[in-house]
Amino acid sequence: MDVKAKEREGIHYEKWESGNDANWYTDDPILQRYAARYLPEAIFHYVEHSFHETGRLAAGPIDRRAVHTDREGAPRLIRYNRKGEEINEVWYNEGYRQTVREGYGTGVVAYRYDKNAPEKVPFLVNAVLLYLLCEAESGFTCPVGLSQSAAFVLEKFGSEEQRKQYLSRLASTNPEQHAEGATFLTEIQGGSDVGAAQTVAVKNGDHYLLTGEKWFASNCDAEIAIVLARVNDKPGTRGLGLFLMPRTLSDGTRNHITIRRLKDKLGVRAVASGELILNGAVGYLIGDENKGFKYMAEALNVSRLGTALAGLALARRSFLEAAVYTSHREAFGSRIQNYPMVQETLADMITEIEAGWAIAAQMIRLFDQVHTYGQENEQEYALLRILLSLAKYRCSELGVSAAKSALELHGGNGYIEEYVTPRLLRDAIVNPVWEGTANIQSLETLKTLQKGGALPFLSDLQNTLAGITLPELLTAKHALEVEVNRAERMIEHVLRQDEYTQSAQAKKLADFMYDIYTAVHLAEEAQHDIREARDGRRALALEHWIRLVFDNAPDRGICSPPAINKDVFQSLVCFQKQEV
Repeated sequence: MDVKAKEREGIHYEKWESGNDANWYTDDPILQRYAARYLPEAIFHYVEHSFHETGRLAAGPIDRRAVHTDREGAPRLIRYNRKGEEINEVWYNEGYRQTVREGYGTGVVAYRYDKNAPEKVPFLVNAVLLYLLCEAESGFTCPVGLSQSAAFVLEKFGSEEQRKQYLSRLASTNPEQHAEGATFLTEIQGGSDVGAAQTVAVKNGDHYLLTGEKWFASNCDAEIAIVLARVNDKPGTRGLGLFLMPRTLSDGTRNHITIRRLKDKLGVRAVASGELILNGAVGYLIGDENKGFKYMAEALNVSRLGTALAGLALARRSFLEAAVYTSHREAFGSRIQNYPMVQETLADMITEIEAGWAIAAQMIRLFDQVHTYGQENEQEYALLRILLSLAKYRCSELGVSAAKSALELHGGNGYIEEYVTPRLLRDAIVNPVWEGTANIQSLETLKTLQKGGALPFLSDLQNTLAGITLPELLTAKHALEVEVNRAERMIEHVLRQDEYTQSAQAKKLADFMYDIYTAVHLAEEAQHDIREARDGRRALALEHWIRLVFDNAPDRGICSPPAINKDVFQSLVCFQKQEV
């Protein structure tokens, strides 16, 4: 490929003093390109004005207000009023309240339920808006993501009455009618082990009374929450039902929910995360009493999709700030963006973002195919589950590594709170933890492979590669064919092992699967660009991504015995004597 083609206009970062001077939609060629390619034309024209406006809002007033909320304006729990009466309310600064009004006003939840749209609105619309908002205020977009999850559960499994009374409020853009949502499942003894939940639901007429504690409840004062509670003595997740728990009951009284305290968090300080005590709180059963965990798993899928986008968005914001700063900063007689190692770091960052979008686009496309257009089949659903776990794991990690790189490129200034980089790093670090850690996502991927998910995953790769026919991409295609064959062998190898070894290798296998999936689909995206616009930029990103991820040991240690077994663990971590 001729990489010395005539110079294109491109983006000149030095025209901005900071990332806030850009419009985060119109000045983001990657986001614009994916929105235009994957949205139906009628929908794209219907919503694009909202993308433009949200790009302006996020880069401007929402981000400015986020600085105050992060530093001095974090939520506070007000336990009592001046009369000594317990009110148990969360105080938010007025700037954050304005962000709530403007943020939900973009349609970030509402568009999916827009009856005036020319056709059914896919989740990709909501995803683009969420991505833009995540670049500014991750503490606010946590409640947005939870509201999307709660709305989705009611959309899929709620009764007609529940959708009419509660989904309509979650989907409203009118501040007077709108209500935020939340999902409460984590308990102190459980964490990721949801089946250990001890909150109990007892039937009481047309509703249930919920009693127990929720240990880490984000958006803890949400008006409309969905809550897991135990409805019978069946062990694990089989005994859990899912309930709609309003904060305010239909007669205007407050439900029996106490916020014990708010968590003092490292980042995402805008969202009120608290410990809840349910004292016979009124809850309304959602769907089948015996399928609560299944329903909540679908809510988690929406949250994982959103968390992946949050990591990707933070990486994009980090890259933008680093590119702008290095285009201005001078050292040793030159702007530092002219130095090879700075250029390599920025190239690595944007290539990682390109790879993240290659998998995110397919994840959202499959989500819409299954949940918006009703084209679900067993294999596509299995592939969707794999992509959700892989993207959540690696895009979350990308947000952290990109924020760290941006901070380093700022030098000492990057550690100063007057720059955005400290907040980006603090906010990014939560994404690998929320909605299941890297280990949990790797085990989720392994579980899906064990249930037959390898076939749709590998078929997707093989079919996509078969469609790569342009001469400019054949070298990359041949290299990827080798890696796809290797992936097949690695998956087969891991699935033949004993349970301990499978678990030990799950994370390495998930990394390999992410790397090959992103590479293959980046190749398809590159082919599309060459065919449609004779643009080889994305092909360059593909070539760089292949260099970044496939120059290590071919099997990533997957075919070797685990480096850490139980004995080694006891010796290294627990300081047990190792006999020699």
